[in-house]
Amino acid sequence: MGIRVLMIGAYPREAGVVVGGIESVTSTLVPALGAHSAVDRVTVLCFRNDGGPAAYRSDGDSVEIYHLRGQKRLRTVTGSFLDVRRARRLAARLAPDVVHGQEIGWFGDVAVRCGPCSVVTVHGLPHVEIRLAARHRFRDRLRTRPVTRMVTRVLRRARVVISISGYDRRELAGLIRGVCVGIPNPIAREFFDLAASGPTEPRLLFAGVLSPRKNPEGMLRAFALARRAVPAARLTLMGPHPDRDYAREVLELARRLGVSGSVDVTGLVDDERMRHELARARAVVLFSWEETAPTIIAQAMAASTPVVASRVGGVAEMVRDGDSGFVVEPGDVAALAQRMIVLLTDQDLCSRMGESGHAAALDRFEPGAVADRTVEAYRQALAGSRSTQGESW
Repeated sequence: MGIRVLMIGAYPREAGVVVGGIESVTSTLVPALGAHSAVDRVTVLCFRNDGGPAAYRSDGDSVEIYHLRGQKRLRTVTGSFLDVRRARRLAARLAPDVVHGQEIGWFGDVAVRCGPCSVVTVHGLPHVEIRLAARHRFRDRLRTRPVTRMVTRVLRRARVVISISGYDRRELAGLIRGVCVGIPNPIAREFFDLAASGPTEPRLLFAGVLSPRKNPEGMLRAFALARRAVPAARLTLMGPHPDRDYAREVLELARRLGVSGSVDVTGLVDDERMRHELARARAVVLFSWEETAPTIIAQAMAASTPVVASRVGGVAEMVRDGDSGFVVEPGDVAALAQRMIVLLTDQDLCSRMGESGHAAALDRFEPGAVADRTVEAYRQALAGSRSTQGESW
């Protein structure tokens, strides 16, 4: 019999409607694992707080997905007590060999308490992100210590920690007690199929949550400078707006800068629309203050779309400056504007950069290869090794 996996993490409620990078990863990885010869079954458990009903569906013979209502209040303080209880009931019935948490925050915290053989994937650094958010919101200051304790607890209990970048591995090295392996996130094959889409429009694409951590204000200021040199340039802001007040501030800034007529705001979109926007964009832009290994960069590389992004977290490990895109210092608006102008005016350069990024993506992000490496991580967890290892990238 093959490996039985209980995966706890974000997963699309509707096929093709992905919210955020983790859902994109899990909706790509789970089918690849389900098709793997060493895996018997993958059961996904997703706790949701969007008000929707509990749901169950089966995707073929080897994949099933449960969507349950999650604990809404005091998750950090209570250690997600209600979610842990529900997850343990399901685990007792399924008897999984491995419990895989898709983050080192709440989902990871539930996963490491559902069985002795737990694996977690680092999709971000919640304790770092909460400190950044605390600069803007008082309520996040109150959550800083509990979130840090939760991350520490997860990393100490997990038998295997899957790192998605050298950056997160360095940041967490002192906290991990089990095995640490490096496995990039997979990207759906449909993004690779966009590689030969031809000439593009003078359009830049931002895809992500509209939040201060992503620094959309700095991006808008750079775009305003770039548009003086390229009047036909357009910028698409695509992704959810969880903080409506902040979203209004961003749109007001676009109006004050005189670029609101050249900025398209689409909000949350499905996979098909996402691929459409990526195929027609000249480049993807990301000007964040903090990142780990952004999914949108990997998707852009797979689609042969160059990237210009700030040198934070694991970005420089993904984008080779001058080869598959450009990397600028965080907060350097003038430098970002200059790189925007170069990409908007040089289609041939963008094509060459896109080809280089696509080749790198085939080597790192192809779903079958990522599934193979994930299965090896499961085998390490089952072997019970407790010595921390480092892997090169």
